[in-house]
Amino acid sequence: MIINLSDGHKTQNEAKIEREKKIALMYDIISLWDKKALQSYVYNKNKAYPNSDAGMAAILEYFIKRDELQVGTLAEELKTAFDIVLSIAKNHKISYQTTDLIYSFIKHFEEVIHFYDRQSAQTYYHKLIQAYESSVKMVNKKMEIEKEIRVKY
Repeated sequence: MIINLSDGHKTQNEAKIEREKKIALMYDIISLWDKKALQSYVYNKNKAYPNSDAGMAAILEYFIKRDELQVGTLAEELKTAFDIVLSIAKNHKISYQTTDLIYSFIKHFEEVIHFYDRQSAQTYYHKLIQAYESSVKMVNKKMEIEKEIRVKY
């Protein structure tokens, strides 16, 4: 009998490759969904697919790659998309890479967000920036806790 005493931790490259595979798999799945289905996934109401960091990242990549959000898009669709991103930023399962995607979303759709804010007297740009900053703080705190646990045990 062979006993494997090696450390079971993955290298950084292996973890990155595994994450990219999960995101690609979730991207294929969510590309078939409408915005209401995306919203139910983010709120963890989809029984078939529990929400995960890979799913959240796939949704952000979906919005950025598809470039569906334009200045002329219906206000309700824009609001739903912005609410989805706000919910992703508040989710405790996200990682640093996902917070980077949140920032990319804000920068990619900056003009659309400002247009929506002017048309509907909203402050989504400010809300999205605040959500991004709080998500970075949350991820930092989570990483500190994980590091402390690793040191203790």
